[in-house]
Amino acid sequence: MAITARSTPEGGASGAGRGTPPAERRLARHALATAAAAVVGGLGAMPSPAMAQKWNLETGLRSQLTFSSNPELGVAGGGRDDLLLEVRPHIAIRAEGARLRLSGTAALNGVTTARDTQPSRLLPEADLNARLEAIERFFFLDAGVRAIQTSENPFGPRPESGTTRNTLTTGVVRFSPSIESAISAETRYRLRSDNSWTRQSGSTQAASSEAEGYFGRHSFLFEHDPHPFGWRLEAERNETRYRDGVQEPLRQDLARASIDYAFGPDLTAGVRVGRERTSLVAVDNERNIYGVQARWQPSPRTTLSAFEEKRFFGNSWRLSFDHRMPQVAWNVLVSRTLDTTPQALFDLPVTSNVAALLDAAFTTRFPDPVERARIVQDLITRQGLPAGTLRPVNVYAQRLSIVTQRTASVVLIGMRNTLSLGAFQTRTEDAPEGGSLATGTPLGNNNQHGASVSLSHRLSPIASLNASAEWSKVRALQGIDRSVQRTARLQLTVQAAPKTSVFGGARYRELDSNVATEGREAAVFAGLDHLF
Repeated sequence: MAITARSTPEGGASGAGRGTPPAERRLARHALATAAAAVVGGLGAMPSPAMAQKWNLETGLRSQLTFSSNPELGVAGGGRDDLLLEVRPHIAIRAEGARLRLSGTAALNGVTTARDTQPSRLLPEADLNARLEAIERFFFLDAGVRAIQTSENPFGPRPESGTTRNTLTTGVVRFSPSIESAISAETRYRLRSDNSWTRQSGSTQAASSEAEGYFGRHSFLFEHDPHPFGWRLEAERNETRYRDGVQEPLRQDLARASIDYAFGPDLTAGVRVGRERTSLVAVDNERNIYGVQARWQPSPRTTLSAFEEKRFFGNSWRLSFDHRMPQVAWNVLVSRTLDTTPQALFDLPVTSNVAALLDAAFTTRFPDPVERARIVQDLITRQGLPAGTLRPVNVYAQRLSIVTQRTASVVLIGMRNTLSLGAFQTRTEDAPEGGSLATGTPLGNNNQHGASVSLSHRLSPIASLNASAEWSKVRALQGIDRSVQRTARLQLTVQAAPKTSVFGGARYRELDSNVATEGREAAVFAGLDHLF
């Protein structure tokens, strides 16, 4: 079903089998109920011109049948072949109004097997976000729900379509009220409280379930644009509480002042100083902050921003570069920061980064965000593109870590070809001030590297061929634990009807590891994706 409305310019999957854990069923129901409430609440407000002037809703059903030579890849004693069935109802929504913005996707994957080589499970996926301007140009409410599937153990095989082993379901609910206003065109202030609650299910490791908890970031900002001098005053408290209640809350309080100078209309640079206090250090828990920052924005299509500062845990930095053109969009991120599991899930970037890059590239050609979202989704479905490039596996444990990461992704769009590339390197290590959270285990102290490439070629107006490959490596910082995985896929997608696509293909996976059981898998699959 596709629904589209505009005002005047004024303004279920198959049930889980016997192996489905009760906690997972509760998480699935919670994620779907939250997603449904967000959708229904948004739809209920949409007829009002003040709330939503443009909106689009699509629902569909995707089913896939896979024959795998080894769906138990990485499991000792595995190696049996099996027939896997996946049924996936899904929904996509985008609404843009004067006071309300709502966007995101949600799905529920029901996976079962013929020979019980893996548990039958319900795997929810959701990334829904809403922003309401409760009081015009003053009080705002942001909320979101996310349910993602990822590897429980970074040294094990990455989850594939139709597989449920080494799969962890993580649900995150976010709520952020804020006061944002401007004193003048150049001076503004913001008071914001970000709150997120994390739950996990499907885990076979106690460390993962102990990582459930709360993360809060409460901040105040008062700034003046540089013309040529500008300044910024900010205060912030970060707090992590783990659900088991054994670990004391981890708190960081900081106050910072920045001065910037505009060297031209597109380049600013300055210095920052401040003071921070933390509960993570028993002795000398107050330290000074000092550093430098710069920003270059020669056009709305290109932005480069960077900062580096001295913190109690050492140097912290972030460099971000984003650039888009009608046929290409890419971004680069390099950073080093202090991190906990709830904070990592709150700061997790959009998982569908290929869709985000396509959306950025299409901004000039399709300025209407609702229409652009529909075009992007049509392109991904029609050409069999992946939703995202390969990403590092988040470490799900009760931890306090220093995380250094480098990521890059790019999408190139041609007349008949679409190419997406991604690469990453992430180093996770115990913070020196971690105390009891500094376990030294490979789970929380490792290096991850990875790269992925996907090329889609349009054979005809209704047929596309997609070829993709992935490589990832995980190695412990200390010790010999390591795993390397290689994956290759080939898929043919044909638009059988205006709202129906059929697809088929093959994949090959290879796992080399001294932690998990090494093995190979070859699989063929066929399926159908229909929009109602």
